[in-house]
Amino acid sequence: MNITLKNVRTYEGFSEETVAFVASIYVNGKKVGDAKNKGQGGPNDIDVFSKDGRWDKDLKNKMESEARKHTWTYESETHPHNLDSYIGKLVDDFQEQRYLKRLCRTQTLLRIPNQTYKAGEYTAIKLKYNQNVKARAIKTWGNKVEILNESFKKESK
Repeated sequence: MNITLKNVRTYEGFSEETVAFVASIYVNGKKVGDAKNKGQGGPNDIDVFSKDGRWDKDLKNKMESEARKHTWTYESETHPHNLDSYIGKLVDDFQEQRYLKRLCRTQTLLRIPNQTYKAGEYTAIKLKYNQNVKARAIKTWGNKVEILNESFKKESK
């Protein structure tokens, strides 16, 4: 089972303790519900419905089981997600990808071989990405240099 979010809209101005958002929930490519959070610290509101528009408790239970297969780590302890926290993680991932795409419009983000990076961390070159910048990066750091702008370029095709 593959749970994804589409049509994600975040509302930074309304976010106080949690991220305010609305999104459509998809399972294996089919829309099965909606999720939202008012941004005031409570859990996510998750509605899962059947083809005829009625509440589908069985599907939501299956989604809960799927979410528990995914984990998160805090202070070196690993914990299973529940559906609420997993939806929150998907929203966080969406926000991070949107932020990185925005950065890639005006600069080049890369990972230099033999350097250690944390998740979501990159070296930034304040040059807009193009083939000349790519060639210069490869000449400087070799073919193993990872250029984040390349992955966003492939997504947009």
